[in-house]
Amino acid sequence: MAEPEGKVDWQDGKSLSECMMYMLKKEIMCDVTFRVGTDDQSIIKAHKYMLASRSPVFYTMFEGSCPEKGEIIVTDINSATFKVLLKYIYSDVLDLSLDNIQEVLYVAEKYMLSTMKDECTSLLLSSVETSNAPGVFNVASHFHLEHLKIKSLEHIQKNAAECLMAPNAIKMSKECMEAILKLDSIYCSETDICRFLIKWASHYCESECKTASGENLREITGPLLYLVRFPLVDKEYFANEIAHSGLLNSEEVISVFSSHYGRKNGFFAELVRNSKLCYLKDCTVWRHRSVASPWYQHSGKKFDALNVNVNRNIELTSVILFGPVGNVSSSAREITVKILNDSGNEIFTQKYESCTQSSELQTVLLSEPIPINANTLFTIMVDSIKFDAYYGKQCKPKCRIDDIVITFENSPNCTTGTSVEQGQIAGIEFNA
Repeated sequence: MAEPEGKVDWQDGKSLSECMMYMLKKEIMCDVTFRVGTDDQSIIKAHKYMLASRSPVFYTMFEGSCPEKGEIIVTDINSATFKVLLKYIYSDVLDLSLDNIQEVLYVAEKYMLSTMKDECTSLLLSSVETSNAPGVFNVASHFHLEHLKIKSLEHIQKNAAECLMAPNAIKMSKECMEAILKLDSIYCSETDICRFLIKWASHYCESECKTASGENLREITGPLLYLVRFPLVDKEYFANEIAHSGLLNSEEVISVFSSHYGRKNGFFAELVRNSKLCYLKDCTVWRHRSVASPWYQHSGKKFDALNVNVNRNIELTSVILFGPVGNVSSSAREITVKILNDSGNEIFTQKYESCTQSSELQTVLLSEPIPINANTLFTIMVDSIKFDAYYGKQCKPKCRIDDIVITFENSPNCTTGTSVEQGQIAGIEFNA
């Protein structure tokens, strides 16, 4: 067992998480050892008590009917990701980026850490309508996050030229590539799509230590190759870059050249993809003009509530809440969001784990869009917030986005100081 350095005061005046992290790093009183990785395994020590207190999987591992004894072998996680996991368990701090999110989300699911998964989902949500949409689409597809999957693919459709140039786009799975290549509507040319498929396949050749020859590219792409509409690819580009590359066989090349002179080819579709896309508009509404703090936590069961009316049919996709002032303990993070119809009946409820650190706003992405009819009142209810939060001041009773009018009204369900003028519930996101 490692000992603390005698001259280092690692306890007095330190927070619980600081002390626990010190004990983890210095291996003080550790009672479980992990061998992490595949070929070059790392020895990582920890404390059963801490692991079991945060994860039901670790609790069963140590306290179940057949508890683990001796070293625990973990081959499906690399050491860097395992250390991210331990840091989160010990301190509630998550070292997360789009570069490691797939690995971190995997360990969050494996060890059943719902709050860790929520932070991953929040990062994906914040990146879904950026050039990082291909990376979000890839992760969302892998982990069956259907709403994020749909939103990211829609963004790729509308911004394909930008998204397909993003560095993370070439890392998409074959399944994601297939979904994009099957689109009949996308805002880019067929030549752009062809170039991207070759770039994507070249990346996979490189990862498998193969040269990016036409034959190897053909092997990597497989059936995906026949989703490219080669008769619509720029003729000069096809003649100079494709025809003699080995990507297509001679019969396919002749067929494409023949299609340039009106003959029908038997290999590739010739229907032009529609680049004039018609989508529901993604709308975000904030009702506050300024943000203040703190909105003190309430004792007992209380509800912040607002009535909302929109003059168009919408799909409610998110509720925007005010975040905590300062850090939040694990026991105080859970929030429940409810949607009531115009009869006062509950039509949707969802639990949400608040972010752990100070943040003015936080978005609750609803697990499924909620259809709301035009000019029909609905109510947003949030159960009693257990932490000091930011709140909105000088709030607007009406907001307008083009011809869409959103009206906020006081709700009889509210048992706090939240009102049309101030308080909780910062806004909404919807499709219209």
